[in-house]
Amino acid sequence: MLRHFSLFFLFFVVLGVAPLKAFTTGFNQSWFKDQYAYQWQDENYDKEYAEKLLILNKEAGSQILRVWLLEGSWLSQFQKDKKTGVLSIRPDILKNLQHFFKLARKHKVKLNLTFLDGNSFRYVIDRPELSAFWWNVFNDKYEALDQFYYHIISPVYKMIADDFRDVVTQIDLVNEVNAIAEFKLFENEKNAMSHFLCRLGKGSPAPVTASLGWANAEDLFFSGFLNQSCLSFFDLHFYNDNGAIPRCEEYKLLAQNGMFLQLGEFGQSSMAHDDALQSLVTKNFLNQSKLCGFKSALAWRLIDQRETPNPEERFSYILDNRPRPAYGVFRDESLSSR
Repeated sequence: MLRHFSLFFLFFVVLGVAPLKAFTTGFNQSWFKDQYAYQWQDENYDKEYAEKLLILNKEAGSQILRVWLLEGSWLSQFQKDKKTGVLSIRPDILKNLQHFFKLARKHKVKLNLTFLDGNSFRYVIDRPELSAFWWNVFNDKYEALDQFYYHIISPVYKMIADDFRDVVTQIDLVNEVNAIAEFKLFENEKNAMSHFLCRLGKGSPAPVTASLGWANAEDLFFSGFLNQSCLSFFDLHFYNDNGAIPRCEEYKLLAQNGMFLQLGEFGQSSMAHDDALQSLVTKNFLNQSKLCGFKSALAWRLIDQRETPNPEERFSYILDNRPRPAYGVFRDESLSSR
């Protein structure tokens, strides 16, 4: 089977870095409430809600919580220097992120911190100013990538390096990075993407990845889509109604040769709000991920309840402030894995 793998895989299994030692479970929270791209600003950050998430995560036997920092493509987390026009991360976001890190340490929860969300870039295609900004960042034009790194990414790295290496144990540079390629925002898909990810991950105080999602995640993975040596581990996302991981034996072989694999998101594909289905999918994905050599698995999503009607509630493990049956399944499977 290895005949289909790129030489990168052979390089990686020897030199790759494993950020975790035993099988670990976790939840995706990503953003809080309905505040996608606005959760960390002073006007929205809810300290009580943030602590509630960490407690619920811990009580489910989960060891990891995944949260997003720079999701959204409309620059809501940045401020512009009046003289130079250079964007930097908002100070209140750093302050509130630091508060959340301290809460995570208090409750002994490790964090996956995800920077960008590849899916959000569908909204810049028809907006020339935004499209130009991100094109220059992604393709390293006019020093835009360096400025993005030094003024937005680097301050976060410094905070983690100085005080929170024990808390932030994973960094996902881009959630479902293949979405950016799908929206044709890389000038040269392989070369530009590799250069962007290597630059963004430089100096990271925690192991880094760039996750793959959508229906073609496995095909992209085995084709060597992430064909560069700047990642510490691989993170894939799967959604189906039986909790099966396709090409399990191939993943197992890679894991046996030292590759670190994470099931970074899993859940049902059905639109139905179905407790039995969610429980089945949860149990099967957790067991399958262990069987297939994955070192960790993160369910989508701890709480997805919003003020307006929301079909995504079907994924939520907590609904109306009460755990659904799959929350108990997750807890039982997590505790039995330790």
